Amino acid sequence: MRKEVIGNAELWLGDCLEILPTLPKVDAVITDPPYSERTHKGHDENTKGRRDGANARELGYAALSEPQAVELARLFHAATTGWVVWFTDSELATFIRREFDTLGRTTFAPLPYHHPGRSVRLSGDGPSSWTDWIVVARTKAQAKWGTLRGGYVAGPGWSDKKRMGGKPLTLMQHVVSDYSKRGDTVLDPFMGSGTTGAACCIEGRQFIGCEIDPAAFDIACRRIEDAQRQQRLFA
Repeated sequence: MRKEVIGNAELWLGDCLEILPTLPKVDAVITDPPYSERTHKGHDENTKGRRDGANARELGYAALSEPQAVELARLFHAATTGWVVWFTDSELATFIRREFDTLGRTTFAPLPYHHPGRSVRLSGDGPSSWTDWIVVARTKAQAKWGTLRGGYVAGPGWSDKKRMGGKPLTLMQHVVSDYSKRGDTVLDPFMGSGTTGAACCIEGRQFIGCEIDPAAFDIACRRIEDAQRQQRLFA
């Protein structure tokens, strides 16, 4: 376990299951954990032809089981006094919603993140999966938050992913702006290459991120440092 502090960002290298219980409560959890076995199996099969031979498992993206998703829901609920925003697939969304409801959160119908042209498939032959699902859940304290957009559609400039499985920076800027306020602390327990952290820097949020893969962690440190440097230049 290792901690790096970069400006207003606190980055942890290690297992979030061990790190989260040691952290203070944050204002929002915004995260993109691994998806279900069905999604990962289909993705692995369709990445065997990549030039580098990499697939999801080799890059550290083991699938989440339903019990693991339930365990994470409890951890995320305990970690924040505000919104939980969780990117997932249709397989796990039902279990995540059900657990948040059991925990007393208000959980909404999953929001679509639609990215036309992606080649990811759920499994084997058939239509590509152009849509991820975002489960959002709040406490009573966010009851008067206001009306938020009903989904996200990728447009020009939304293909700046730094690592397989990552999300575009533009997307995460929108999500961070929708589900937190300036000065809030946002937690991403599955930080990956640091896109949510970079978005928080740009949008004026504090950030705490956890990542178990050292290579992704190093990328995240560089990206967040670059984002903070650019913000200081234009401040």
